[in-house]
Amino acid sequence: MPVFGTSNEAVKKFKGIHLYHFWLSSCSQRVRIVLAEKGLDWESHEIDLEKQEHATEEYQSIHPDGLVPAMVHDGVVHIESIDIIDYLDTTYADPPLRPTEPAALVEMHDWMELADDAQHSLKLLTHEFLFRAHPMPQEVLAEFVVNHHNDELCEFMKVFASENGFPKDEIEEELQIHYDHFVTLDDVLAESEWLVGDQFTLADIAWVPNIHRLKLMQYPLERHPNLARWYEAIKQRPSYVAGLADLEPPPAAEAFRAYSKDRAGRGTGIGNYRPLTA
Repeated sequence: MPVFGTSNEAVKKFKGIHLYHFWLSSCSQRVRIVLAEKGLDWESHEIDLEKQEHATEEYQSIHPDGLVPAMVHDGVVHIESIDIIDYLDTTYADPPLRPTEPAALVEMHDWMELADDAQHSLKLLTHEFLFRAHPMPQEVLAEFVVNHHNDELCEFMKVFASENGFPKDEIEEELQIHYDHFVTLDDVLAESEWLVGDQFTLADIAWVPNIHRLKLMQYPLERHPNLARWYEAIKQRPSYVAGLADLEPPPAAEAFRAYSKDRAGRGTGIGNYRPLTA
C-alpha cells in the first residue's frame, strides 16, 4: 500500500493510530467506519478543507497530494483510503472484514477498486450539487493555487470557481458513472445481503459513503430498491453512526438538503440531469 516517507519529524514520533481527516470527506468516512468496526483507539487531527488547511506546508509534508485522509501508524504515514482500510483489516484481524475464500477475496478487492475509481465522479457531483451555492471566491482561489502543490486539484478548483462552472455534458457524464454503478450494485444485492455474499466486508464500507453523498444531493435511491435496502441496513450499524452520522453537523447536512431541494424546484437538481431523465 502507499506509504509516504514524510519529512515531518514530529509525525515520525507518533505512537498508535493518528488520523488526519475531514467530516465530509467520503474517503475519511471509509476509514473512520473501519476504525469503529474494529473498536480501535485513534487520535483525531481534523483538517478543515473549508479553511484550506489541506493547502498548508505542514499538512502537505504529511500527505504529498494535500488530500484527506492520511493515517499515521507508529510514525509511518499511510495514504489512499482504500489501501488504509485494507491495511487496518490485515493488521487488526478481529473482527474480520474480508472473506477467506480466494475468489470472494478477489471480488471484494474489485468492488473496492471500483469505488475508488468513482472518486473523481463523486468530487465533481459534490461540488456541483452541494457546493455550488457557495463557490470559492477568486481571492481565495488565488491563494489556494499558490499554496497547494496538487496541480490536478488546483485545475479542478479553477473550473469550479469559474463563472460558468462545470459543463453540463461533463456533469451528466459523471452522473452516468454513478448511475451505472448503482444499477450494477442493485443487481448484485438482489441475490445477496451484502456485496460479497452474506458477509459485511470492506467492499460495503468502500461504497456506503458514495451512496450517502448522493442521497444528500436528493438522488432518487428508490430507483435501486435493493441498494436502498442495503443502505438502510448499514445505517443501523454502530460503526456507521460513529464513523459518519455522528460527525455530520446537522446544520450543514440540512443546508445541503435545502439547497438540493431548491435546485430541484428550479429544475436544475440532480434529478433533472441525464441519465435520471432518460
